[in-house]
Amino acid sequence: MVAPGCDGRNAQRILRTALHEIVVRIEGGFIEMVLHWQGGDHTALQLKINGVGKHRWTVSEDTLTLIRELARLMPDQQIARLLNRAGKPTGRGNGWTKARVCSFRSHHGIAVYHESEWAERGEITLEAAAQIMNVSLMTALRMVRRGTVKGRQLCRGAPWVIKAEDLAAYREKPSRRPLTSDPSQQSLQFQ
Repeated sequence: MVAPGCDGRNAQRILRTALHEIVVRIEGGFIEMVLHWQGGDHTALQLKINGVGKHRWTVSEDTLTLIRELARLMPDQQIARLLNRAGKPTGRGNGWTKARVCSFRSHHGIAVYHESEWAERGEITLEAAAQIMNVSLMTALRMVRRGTVKGRQLCRGAPWVIKAEDLAAYREKPSRRPLTSDPSQQSLQFQ
């Protein structure tokens, strides 16, 4: 670190006086440097070479895929909350906001979420499935987790997606197995 009042030329002269030589080698996607100081000490440095068209402020590929898929299920504000809860930072290590998700989507050409998309794809939420089956939300969740009704969830906290045709196939089955595996549990019959 050079003193704040020192200009660039003086900083260069000081560095040239302190350094004897710099040896640089590029190997395996890394720049390896060895700084030889005037006093005889050596400092080794290794820097990763950025790929073509990439920079160090990028999000991981799995985060990009997750945002791409979540953009079909929920608005930007909810995506930001989910990414923050999942511990997935932005490329610069910040938390997500609605504006950052919007900017990210725009930069990567990801379309904005529309309410009508679920219906167009023939998908419903877990809550809607519970209402259709006339069961509680937790019962519907157990049924999906058990595989009685097919559903998928992109990641923890994301909405469960159930195809309407899978729910229709479940409703058409004549015999349903009990919701619990405990044989001693009886069901109530209301008159």
